[in-house]
Amino acid sequence: MKVKNKKIINVILIILLIILLIILLLMLFSGRTFSRFNKNVSSNGSAEIANPIFKVDGTEDIKIDGIQDTIYSFEVKNYEGLEISDVSMNYNIEIVNDSEANLDFELTKNGELLNLTNNKTDTMIIEGITRKTDKYELKIIYNDNPAITEDISGNIQIKVESFQTEVM
Repeated sequence: MKVKNKKIINVILIILLIILLIILLLMLFSGRTFSRFNKNVSSNGSAEIANPIFKVDGTEDIKIDGIQDTIYSFEVKNYEGLEISDVSMNYNIEIVNDSEANLDFELTKNGELLNLTNNKTDTMIIEGITRKTDKYELKIIYNDNPAITEDISGNIQIKVESFQTEVM
């Protein structure tokens, strides 16, 4: 009887093995699986470009008389009206002397003296998001005494160059 039980067990194992093999082949060649997963995600969004605002306010022309030091006041702002800059801006200021006069320049920002290298400031920053005004005074010092009015002809320009700070 033991031999008969072993034969029956072997036949059942072979049948199970054949059924398992057929199932595996069907799965391999049919392209179907017993499980599937699908997920649909719907979303929408919008993008806006940052609004940089950089404004320089000051009088257009001033006269240099050569007798007294001349002071020119101007402001750098990150807003115009109700709109405020969305981004921070780097900037520097350069004083260009196209006159023949022997002049020196002193530039102050919010009352503090700035270092000028070849009549140009180091790069400064005006932050965005909140309303900010930097107040400047340029003191133009005439070095020759007495004044030679012919030397004073020409012009002096204040060039303000700005560029957006890098966003990380």
